[in-house]
Amino acid sequence: MTFEQQAHLADQRVNPSASQAWDLVGQLSDECLSWSGRDSNAAREQYQRQATKPRIALPSAIPLDEMPATLLPGWLAIKITFELKTPWYSKDDRPFHVLDNPVRKDRVFGVPFMAAASWKGLLRWACRMEAGLLGHLSECNGLLDGWEEPDWIIHLFGNERGEGEEFSRGALQLFPTWFDRIGFEVINPHSREKKAGTQPIVYEVVPAGAMGHLRLLYVPAPQRDAPPHTMVSLCRALEKLLTVYGFSAKRTAGWGLAEIQKCLLFLVEGSHWKESVAASLGATYEPPSEAVAKLLDESGRPIDLLWNDGALISKTQFRKLGDRKPCTNQELEEFRAWYSTHGDEHQQRLKGRPGDDAPRLVKHDFKSLERLRVVFEKGDA
Repeated sequence: MTFEQQAHLADQRVNPSASQAWDLVGQLSDECLSWSGRDSNAAREQYQRQATKPRIALPSAIPLDEMPATLLPGWLAIKITFELKTPWYSKDDRPFHVLDNPVRKDRVFGVPFMAAASWKGLLRWACRMEAGLLGHLSECNGLLDGWEEPDWIIHLFGNERGEGEEFSRGALQLFPTWFDRIGFEVINPHSREKKAGTQPIVYEVVPAGAMGHLRLLYVPAPQRDAPPHTMVSLCRALEKLLTVYGFSAKRTAGWGLAEIQKCLLFLVEGSHWKESVAASLGATYEPPSEAVAKLLDESGRPIDLLWNDGALISKTQFRKLGDRKPCTNQELEEFRAWYSTHGDEHQQRLKGRPGDDAPRLVKHDFKSLERLRVVFEKGDA
């Protein structure tokens, strides 16, 4: 039984007149499972009707989908935002469910998710493909005999357990991906003789169009530098895993393909990664000019007049301000150009208090993994 269902039962004891509501799909599946003992068909139909309606998400008070608040010098973090282009599916490990093929969900909150261990296994496989595993398998009748793991893969993922003194823990840490939507797909196997469907099979999936985040943390051991081109190869493997290979069960049927929306890179001020990325981007931090500074609040964000729904206002919205305009059109364009390049770093610098030696976190925004790969490639040169 999920946490959500337990909380609902506790609330019913306190408030017996409370109306029936399913905030998370975990509670819905528990309710329908108990119902299925009386009428299994009706319970399945009710589950399928209700599961697609709500927007499922983690409780906002629990920031499980956020990046680390700080990093140490030499570390870096990557957050890739993607949109599913085909359904995603992973078999749930619950022993009892109203459906035969439920999608995997978190045991506590009942939210669809992909485990960190699943990401790590698939990403290691994609890195091996990048290192030439496919050619090796074709030469060795599909066997791994004789395959030598490249140094950069061992550096990222570690080597096999049981190697005694030679055992090395990998520098790459992955995190779960949470999804906020549920849908259903039907697979209808056809009879070879009759060329017709025999028994439709319903799969609960995360549907195409759902958004997700792949988060990685690179934590190398002290005094252990990455082999050359490690991050370049990792970026190539990540892009192919998401857009070419797929990261779902039934990948051979085309499930689990995604389109990358953006990529965020988190670094520490003063680390060698920071200088490398800054040199590759050809841009270093510039403090705001007087014209720009007057349009920022104390936290380094745009003043309320220039901020609308998490973004800078458009030229049309600016014209509508009339006499309330805080600047000229030219000053607004100057502010827009500065803020898009230096705004995030300026806010991070303001967070550092005088005398505080804690490293500052710097964020860089990339539109694609290809752009991030080029930055790492220039840094390796």
